[in-house]
Amino acid sequence: MNLIRRCLNLISNLCGAVAVLFLAFLMFGITVDVFARVVGGRSISGIFEMSELSLVMIVFMGAMWAQRDRAHIRVNILSQRMKGPSHRLVMGLAWLCGALALAMIAWPATQEAIYSVSILEFRWGYTQVPIWWTKVGVALGLWLAAVQMCFSALDVFVNDEIEQPAGDAQAEV
Repeated sequence: MNLIRRCLNLISNLCGAVAVLFLAFLMFGITVDVFARVVGGRSISGIFEMSELSLVMIVFMGAMWAQRDRAHIRVNILSQRMKGPSHRLVMGLAWLCGALALAMIAWPATQEAIYSVSILEFRWGYTQVPIWWTKVGVALGLWLAAVQMCFSALDVFVNDEIEQPAGDAQAEV
């Protein structure tokens, strides 16, 4: 179990690093573009299109990373009151349902990514920007988040840890 956890942590850290790089591009790219508009009176070609693609990559590459840290928004008022077998069952089934939902979205996203790569799909804006790589990123991010949720289900069935919301330092009552 620890080997699987270490492998998933490594993969989620890599996906998180990719998401952070796109976030950095988004911040600096838009800042430079605004500065160029103020100083030169016109935008930098392609920044708007790359900003759109960056948002997509931030969300889908960051999904696995957020799942690992339990950083997604969720309501856990009932599950925090449960203990033992009922907690294991409810939490495990919830994570499995989440994984199934992600897999159901990942399958058509994968089909679309395969098609997009086969035609080297691009988008027109001020410039022609290839988008096939973001469709691959969406499909990959969805599959990896589904795997992470499956592992979360397995982990809760084995360890049954009562979860604290991300960033919550409050002691369990």
